[in-house]
Amino acid sequence: MFVLSLITFAAMPAQAQFYAERAIDPNETVLEYGSYRVSVTADGHDDACNVVLFGYHSRRPGRWTQLSDTVLRIVPHRRHTLIGNKPGYMFHAESFFPDLLRTPNIRINLRPLDVGQRTDILGIHFIGNQDRMHPKSLGVAEELLQWLNANPTVAIDVIGHVNGADGRKSRAFYRTASTRRAKVLIDWLVQHGISADRLNAKGKGAEALLFPDPIYAWQHEANRRVEIEVVRL
Repeated sequence: MFVLSLITFAAMPAQAQFYAERAIDPNETVLEYGSYRVSVTADGHDDACNVVLFGYHSRRPGRWTQLSDTVLRIVPHRRHTLIGNKPGYMFHAESFFPDLLRTPNIRINLRPLDVGQRTDILGIHFIGNQDRMHPKSLGVAEELLQWLNANPTVAIDVIGHVNGADGRKSRAFYRTASTRRAKVLIDWLVQHGISADRLNAKGKGAEALLFPDPIYAWQHEANRRVEIEVVRL
């Protein structure tokens, strides 16, 4: 949530910002420069959930229990990953650069759990050309672990994605590589106590790139991601 005084940032092109589900209300109160309002809704009503914000501090994430509405001072040029977690609701994860947001208002829109729900987990990335999670992804993986523990009957597909924007390899190669990456996250979750029968690996290869023509390092990284889909409640 950035302080736009009386200025509203123009919408940035898709390749210049992370995908984020967010409701925009042009009538929101303008905040001071550097301040962002974080609020939680569910089914169109005000709600509360546990919130973790990676990037809030340089060495540790910000954590709030049952947050409903607050104003935070956030470093504008640092990438942040926001996690919202509440039992009975879909895992909420989004990554963004505050200075690319259209308004200083960030909403966590909780969705009641249902079969078929999907979400990208943009905070979990992989090292290029390797089947290894980037170390900075472990904090987000731990939040996914907590969500699975809080919803013990939920089973999910873990869907891997690779960058592959240059198209140098075959579709079969990218599909296999993305499935291997999904299995890396599944293996990590199983090692930390999640039953293997709740997790299934799939790979989409380079068929669903967030940035088909990535320019910046963070765009390549965003393409190397995982997605989850609820397959059983």
